[in-house]
Formats: sequence, structure tokens, C-alpha cells
Amino acid sequence: MGFNATVLYPNEPDTTFDMKYYLSNHMPLVEERFKKYGLKSWEVIQFYDTAAGGSSAQQQKQSGEEKPPFVTGCTLVWDSPDQLGAAMSSEDAKPVLDDIKNFCNKGPVFLGGQVVGKSST
Repeated sequence: MGFNATVLYPNEPDTTFDMKYYLSNHMPLVEERFKKYGLKSWEVIQFYDTAAGGSSAQQQKQSGEEKPPFVTGCTLVWDSPDQLGAAMSSEDAKPVLDDIKNFCNKGPVFLGGQVVGKSST
């Protein structure tokens, strides 16, 4: 059914995250470098305090509201873990990983997993 890699950026009191740079520069770089290894698509999520919405994690941090553990996440969609492994062990991974410091001052958490269920509704 596929394999997804999720990249999560911690929402700590001193976290800085530049969403504009992330969407305009980093994600196009990810796509450019990893598409040849089988990257099918990606999706970026800006987390809120509840599933129903509310203030963004960045706004919550500024106002002192309860905040989610991560400020932003990205899901990378692949057909197999081998494709992700090939991309991450390639020379193309270096500029992608080196770019993190340009939009976030915290290292991300990486998770990967096999898709075991899916709906298109």
C-alpha cells in the first residue's frame, strides 16, 4: 500500500520555524532531490492545539496557550522503505539535511511506516 516518512519539528519554548522558507525553498529542494528515488508526493501540516483548529503552534507559543508537541510536520509518500533508504543514503540527502538550519533551529524527529489502511473519501 505504500510507505510514508513523517518529519516532525519540535515545538519547544525557543523553537524558531520559518514556514515561508520551508514551503518556498526547502520542500521544492526535497522534491527536486528525492523525486528520482521514487518520492510520490509530500504534504506539510501546521499543528494546532486541537483537531478542530485554533491558533497555530507559533501563535500559541507567543500567547502562552497550550501548545502541541510539534510545530510542523511533513509526510513524504513513497512506494517502499527501500526508496526512502536510497534517497537518504544518497549524495542528494546532504543538501536537504544541511538546509534544515535555514528554517528551524531544532533538529527534526523522523518516523517511517508502512501504510496499512487508506481511504480516498
